[in-house]
Amino acid sequence: MEYLHAIGTFIFGILLGYLFQRARMCFIGGMRDFYLIRDTWLIKGLFGFFGGALLGYIIFSAMSKIPFFPWIAVKGFTPIPGDPLGKAGSLVGHLIVAIIGGFGVGFFSVIQGGCPLRNYVMAAEGNKTAIAYILGLAVGAVLFHTVVVPIVKAILL
Repeated sequence: MEYLHAIGTFIFGILLGYLFQRARMCFIGGMRDFYLIRDTWLIKGLFGFFGGALLGYIIFSAMSKIPFFPWIAVKGFTPIPGDPLGKAGSLVGHLIVAIIGGFGVGFFSVIQGGCPLRNYVMAAEGNKTAIAYILGLAVGAVLFHTVVVPIVKAILL
């Protein structure tokens, strides 16, 4: 019984991975294709993802399994679980960190040619470029939290 969550997560991960791989799921590619050539094939996955997330939220909130939404309206900006700024966070700090992090991930994703989700799928298929991207994403996350976030904290305090 103690391994039930791990087994459920493993099965759910395999199911989602299979679906993402078969659908060629890529959020950035969907927006790119729609903007450049008005192709709606990949952007349907983006809308489906948001629709599924909304449906899951409605179901779990009806079952009282998740806290109030949105977190900000109930608890304010701090402490958000996993918040890199911690108790020193403010609206300006969160916006600065989000813009820097979003620009970094977006910039390197566009250079690589797809979103992190697509690169995870391609890495699982054995694509060496995608594997290098995923390793770079991990190194970038560590550098972001050890270098950039302390600088933002020091500037704001």
